[in-house]
Amino acid sequence: MPRNARHLLALVIAACLSAGCSRTDTADTAASSATPDAPAAAATDDPALRSYYDGLVATHGEDIATCPQAESPDAQACADEDVAGLPAAPRRVLLMLDASGSMAGRQGGETKLVIAQDALLDFARRIEGDAQVALRVYGHRGGNREQDKPESCRATELVQPFAPRDPAAFETAVRAFQPSGFTPIAASLQAAARDFADGGANADGNVVYLVSDGIETCDGDPVAAARALQASDIGVVVNVIGFDVDAQAEQQLRSVAEAGGGEYLAAQNRADLNALLNRRLAAISARFNCRIDTAADAFNRAVATHAERYNCLVEKAGREFNAIVAASSADYGAGRATSEQRSYANDRAREKRMAIVEPEKSGRAAAVERASNARDAGVDAAQTDREAATQDARDGDTP
Repeated sequence: MPRNARHLLALVIAACLSAGCSRTDTADTAASSATPDAPAAAATDDPALRSYYDGLVATHGEDIATCPQAESPDAQACADEDVAGLPAAPRRVLLMLDASGSMAGRQGGETKLVIAQDALLDFARRIEGDAQVALRVYGHRGGNREQDKPESCRATELVQPFAPRDPAAFETAVRAFQPSGFTPIAASLQAAARDFADGGANADGNVVYLVSDGIETCDGDPVAAARALQASDIGVVVNVIGFDVDAQAEQQLRSVAEAGGGEYLAAQNRADLNALLNRRLAAISARFNCRIDTAADAFNRAVATHAERYNCLVEKAGREFNAIVAASSADYGAGRATSEQRSYANDRAREKRMAIVEPEKSGRAAAVERASNARDAGVDAAQTDREAATQDARDGDTP
């Protein structure tokens, strides 16, 4: 009988004698101990074997507690990108358009008035919800000579009152005038108070967008008029768009917006004007992009952190296993360890490695699958919401 087998048999017999085993029990146990599937089963609780293995771990063990923790973050919420100066659900929006003589100036082969008319029509079509849109025009009568000033400065007209939307009628009203005279901004803002009052008392969701390419030229005080309008019981917010204005005009128009509790926006050309008036769609796109980005970030973070932890554990558990196998083999070769000690140490090291790596492998796969499902669900929801919000903005339906 080989020396190793004799030694193992002696250990088993000694254990059985101390426990009162029969001869049959001893023989069966000895046979079992020689089975390759469980080489250390009979010696698992042997203090000498455990002590030898513990000594190897003390020397070659790895600290897996230093491996980074994995994360499975949720996608961050994205705030609604509301347009400054335009309530999320405006009730009445009054568009005020400068039709003074300076709006006959041309950009890219077309007049500034045509550019502004196109932008206002597009904007009116895109306002969300059941808001009513009205149009007041000023400076569209008379001329720009001094003798024409009295008539021109009286020229402020509500060409489309607040009413349920009628796109064809609104376009007809918008197109029905040409650039002509002076710029009565103050008188137009004073008249706007009557426009809102005639439309019914409502202190919520009343908004003005005033488009002008120049300063007040009719001796009025548009800042005071805007302040009075904003402070009235109607509660109107006055926003101003300076279209291709100089520094003097910008300063005055910005003061009008501030007094009206709104914001001043600058547009130099058609693209600028369209962008300013249609920032609602830009806000929809921004929200969509935010939701896509956060869904992807959450997925990537989950994958990266689980992979980092898994790789760290595999590396440390593998390094510990290899070190113990190498050390036990060296000890056995040098006569410092028996084959039983070597087998026991190797088996325990292998079991420890599997106990560390396998659960983490399964957990990583499950976490990645959950993160992937969450990402796909988030992207699908964002896509659906974007399509619905865009269609609502275009159709004027309530979202």
